[in-house]
Amino acid sequence: MSIVMKKIYAITGNYTPEEKVILAQYIDVFRLKMADDDPEKNVLNKKASQYLDNTIVKLIYSSLNDINSGFPKTNFSLVEFNNTIDDDLLVDGAMVFALIREGLLQLRNQIDFSDSGLSIAMFNKTGLYQGWANFLLQEYVASKKDIKRAVLPMSFNAGFVGISSEFGYGRW
Repeated sequence: MSIVMKKIYAITGNYTPEEKVILAQYIDVFRLKMADDDPEKNVLNKKASQYLDNTIVKLIYSSLNDINSGFPKTNFSLVEFNNTIDDDLLVDGAMVFALIREGLLQLRNQIDFSDSGLSIAMFNKTGLYQGWANFLLQEYVASKKDIKRAVLPMSFNAGFVGISSEFGYGRW
């Protein structure tokens, strides 16, 4: 059985086979961009991957929901987004949500200890995660605006906008 097929079977949830193939590809791209593609390099995490496949899927769907919200409201599906739109945007959004998630975890577990002039700060990486999240968020928001700007000309009523006149009411 190939590696891709194993990843497809590892994704749990009510997804079509086509969605599972797309999600397996997104998981690979996410892991590559987040430097989680080689578990041997995760020394502090006991050489295990940082993210479970299903966690990445939820982050990708959070990104898709974020892209669909806002003006103009869209209703892109995962398959449609993968076939017609910049699919890197979904992974970039998932990365932003992952970094925010990790920053919140670090903040929740942060411990500062001081004794006799010795100061130790454990789990004090919140600022680092926040910096990376802000950096990626700027690019993500700019790309999302470009996609939203492109949706307006392709919409159903595009080009059929007029200015009202009192002559249109029949009172002349």
